[in-house]
Amino acid sequence: MAKAKAKEKEADIEEDDDSKLGEEKKDDAEASDGEEGEEGAEGGEGEGEDKKSKKKIIILGVLAVVVLLAGGAGAYFMGLFGKHEEHAVALIGADGKPIEKPIYYTLPEFLVNLNSSGKQSSFLKTTVILELAHQDDVPQIEANLPRLLDMLNTYLRELRPTDLAGSAGIQRLREELLLRANKTLAPTKINDVLFKEIIVQ
Repeated sequence: MAKAKAKEKEADIEEDDDSKLGEEKKDDAEASDGEEGEEGAEGGEGEGEDKKSKKKIIILGVLAVVVLLAGGAGAYFMGLFGKHEEHAVALIGADGKPIEKPIYYTLPEFLVNLNSSGKQSSFLKTTVILELAHQDDVPQIEANLPRLLDMLNTYLRELRPTDLAGSAGIQRLREELLLRANKTLAPTKINDVLFKEIIVQ
């Protein structure tokens, strides 16, 4: 009898232990399910964050491309790109030799009395520019400048106001000054005589 009771107690204890183990396993399973659920939720959040970060990267990339394109367009329109060095183009004359650019030499201003027959005096105020063929001719002109100025002053003082009337009078004055300048400065050749200003009073 006592043995039977002892076996029943042992069986009850084993059942209790089994039931406790079963409950613990259930609790562990539920806990693991809960953890998996949480991890799944975290995984879902991680995927959402990955999508957001990818969108941010794409937006930043597009913005960077737009800024670069805008900067490039601005630089192009401001002329920073496409600048080419200007090369001097030599003009070829009829003889096949390159034509040099003309050199201009400005003479001092002339202010002379004109030859007037009446009591009223007339004045001529003018600035003459000589067109030269070569830069090397400038020292020759400067060396003979006193002779040239004397010759031109003497000629201008002999003019009458009627000699300078109209464009025909100015053209005749240009031709006479060119002829006299070439004669005085020979062998230096003056190509043309220009007037910066010409006033007759």
